[in-house]
Amino acid sequence: MGILEENRRVIVRMPHHLVDALDKVADGEGRHRSEVIRESVEFYIAEQRKRQLRQELIQGYQELGALNASLAEEPWEYAGSPQE
Repeated sequence: MGILEENRRVIVRMPHHLVDALDKVADGEGRHRSEVIRESVEFYIAEQRKRQLRQELIQGYQELGALNASLAEEPWEYAGSPQE
């Protein structure tokens, strides 16, 4: 995050037990609650991006597999070999 980047205030409602757990983590690490929340959101978004990329890769490999299978079934003509 850049030094001149503007921060925006976000209000989030959470159950008391989550706020208590959050405060324990923040206090134990000597950090502010907002730092822990910000880091948690960044981590969550990064994980979502990884999942999306993984899903796109799976889909791409499946599409390539189908293409490769159809190419493997096509007759090939080699230079110098008689055609059927």
